[in-house]
Amino acid sequence: MMSLGADQMTLVPMVLAAILLALATAFCLLWPLRGGMAVTGRSAQALSKQIYHERLAELNADHMASRITAETYAALKLELDRGLLADNQQVADQSSRPLKVGGLALALLLIVPVASVALWLGVFLSPGLAKDTHNAERLAPTIDKLLAGQDMAEQSPDASLPDFMRALQRRVQADPHNGEGWLTLGLGFMQAREFGPAKEALARAVELSPSDIQVAMTYVQASIMSQQGAMDSLAANLLNGILQREPDHQGALLMLGMGSLRAGDNATALAVLTKLRALRAAMPAAEADSAADQRIAGLIAEAGSAGEVTAAADTLYRIEVTLAPELARAIPADATLFIFAREPAGMPMPIAAVGQPVAQFPMSIALNDRHSLNSARLLSSFADVVISARISTSGDATGPGWQAVAVPVQKASDQIVRLRISEKVEAR
Repeated sequence: MMSLGADQMTLVPMVLAAILLALATAFCLLWPLRGGMAVTGRSAQALSKQIYHERLAELNADHMASRITAETYAALKLELDRGLLADNQQVADQSSRPLKVGGLALALLLIVPVASVALWLGVFLSPGLAKDTHNAERLAPTIDKLLAGQDMAEQSPDASLPDFMRALQRRVQADPHNGEGWLTLGLGFMQAREFGPAKEALARAVELSPSDIQVAMTYVQASIMSQQGAMDSLAANLLNGILQREPDHQGALLMLGMGSLRAGDNATALAVLTKLRALRAAMPAAEADSAADQRIAGLIAEAGSAGEVTAAADTLYRIEVTLAPELARAIPADATLFIFAREPAGMPMPIAAVGQPVAQFPMSIALNDRHSLNSARLLSSFADVVISARISTSGDATGPGWQAVAVPVQKASDQIVRLRISEKVEAR
């Protein structure tokens, strides 16, 4: 007896389900066409004959009792005979129709299974899907070991990264509440340098394992890599949470320093990276890593030089943002604060803009030429600007949130620009 392979055994339930579905569909189509019209026609013929005999008996009784004349009797009986003949002709016409319905039923009985098989062969057994199904079965033991944290030495040598990723995606979709599966999927996407999908998978892993530092750090890394060094609000909140629990976590300090530097917060970057360098200097010589130390030194130098430029340019506009007391509980933790500088009367496009995660109010921001959106339109080249502030709940500068009343400012003014967030706005 011929035995079925593993892949064929996997397809057996699907094939049986397809056959049953085709038969059920054919039954639903054929049931209304099962010949009910013929049955209805025979019932109508019998009823017509019964009415004819009853009316004929009444006519005979009236004629025998001399209630109607012979001429009237003959006329009424002729009309009654004609009615019976017309009813019989109508039933005969209707009785011929089930032959056509039967042909339609036979056609449907043949077409539905054939169309189902054609659909199965053309779509569900397409070469691409069949290959994915085969890969999923072939790599299942490897994925099981990977998710269990075991040795992957038995991984198939011919398994490419795309094949492995598709098989892993199938497994994660089958068990969407497995945080380890989402983490592994995110790491795989990062290895393939697909940082967008990696970030989405790792965000789900963070949601399922909010207290896992490894998951949080992996998401932060994916966030920084997908945004050319910048951090989103979730990454910043995760780093702050890690450092509250472990103030000397070197990985979190490095990520926070890099993210702050790319966001233009040089003071925070310099403080965090300086602390990190001190922690590494206190480590035993056996644990020293000269390459890492040189990288940190380079980041500190970058933050320091940028800080000097910023300090010289900070005299442009110093901004303090406060929040209306009634909004204190309404602002979500992952909201973003945006500061804009625009021409008093000109293009709606801002001259300069800066965005950063919402922190403790009041918030102080320095706006300078480094925040200019166009090198041909530097902030310092405008004598007068209008400065505004907006809190976005979506992380998008045009998203819904709250805003402050814009304030016109002259460049020569040394006063702090004070903005108060108080007005709710919808998305632009």
